[in-house]
Amino acid sequence: MAKQIDMKGISLIAFTLVAGFMARGAHANTSVLSVDPITPGNVFAFENDARRYPKQSEFSIVHSVSMSSESGRRLAVVTVENKASGSRILQADHIMALFADGRRLHPLAFDEGIKLDDGEKRSLTLSFGENEYPILAVYTSLDE
Repeated sequence: MAKQIDMKGISLIAFTLVAGFMARGAHANTSVLSVDPITPGNVFAFENDARRYPKQSEFSIVHSVSMSSESGRRLAVVTVENKASGSRILQADHIMALFADGRRLHPLAFDEGIKLDDGEKRSLTLSFGENEYPILAVYTSLDE
C-alpha cells in the first residue's frame, strides 16, 4: 500500500526553511562592513560643549576611511604618522572621531600602546563601537 504524500505539510516545511534561511541571511548582512562615503577634510563646525579633545601628541592622521554596518558598528582604517624626532607610543586617547551628531569619541582601547619610530607610518583598524550616527572625521591633536 502506497502512502499518500501530504503536499500541504511539505509546502509548509519548505516555506519555513526558506523563510528561516532568508531571515538568517538578512541578519548576517547587518554585520557586513561597507566603506562610508568620503567627506572633505576638516569642514565641520560642531560645538564641543563636552570639551572632548584627543590627548596632545605628535601623531597625525595621514589618511582615514570610515566603515559601518547596518547594525551600527563603526570602524575606521587610519594611517598614523609619528611626527616626533624620536619613538612614541600611540594610545587610543591620542585619536578621536567626530560623529554626525557632533559627539566626539575615542576608539575602543588598544590592549597595549603601539610604538612608532620617528617618521614611521602605520595603518590600523580602529573600532568605535556601535553608534546610530556615522563617523565624519578621525583626527589627533595635530589635525584639529
